[in-house]
Amino acid sequence: MIDKHSAGRTGKSQSSAPGAMLLPHASLLPVAYNREALQILAFPSSPEELAHPSADLAQSIGARLVSKSSTGSRKFVAEFQSGNRTYRCRTFSICFNGNDGDDSGGARTLILLERRASPSGILKRRAWENYALTRRERQMVDLLIQGMTTKEMARALSLSPNTIKSFLRLIMAKMGVSTRSGIVGKVLDRYRPQ
Repeated sequence: MIDKHSAGRTGKSQSSAPGAMLLPHASLLPVAYNREALQILAFPSSPEELAHPSADLAQSIGARLVSKSSTGSRKFVAEFQSGNRTYRCRTFSICFNGNDGDDSGGARTLILLERRASPSGILKRRAWENYALTRRERQMVDLLIQGMTTKEMARALSLSPNTIKSFLRLIMAKMGVSTRSGIVGKVLDRYRPQ
């Protein structure tokens, strides 16, 4: 079952919202899941490309989220990769109607998949907030951190090199630096914001 609030979104990008699945005690075939869980575990395919989403999800859970213990019992991993992103995998035992017995008909395990924030992403967001950068200025800083030249940035953003230079001068003024490397330094927190 796909969450109806997110069912209308399409595309192959990975979601940053948490994925959630509810599994029976003795099976990996989910009884409920949201679109984000399907998107995270199906990547790089999109959920729309899957012929049998529940079965594909169960297979992906077994291959990516379950590690076998020495006793043969099922244990879920703490982290896993999906594309370039790292996700935390947290599990919770769920009791229905106060019954915590081993009733095979009830859904028993809630799995929550949360994207782990990258350190560079945290630093960029902090710089964006500290210096009140616009969306376009944030794009420029992002490309600058990737090591792009002015011409490469102009091609990537379909702007002229002179426009890129103007934006970079505005960013330098906001950050109180005089060089492109000064911008990168502020983002990487080498200097304290004033």
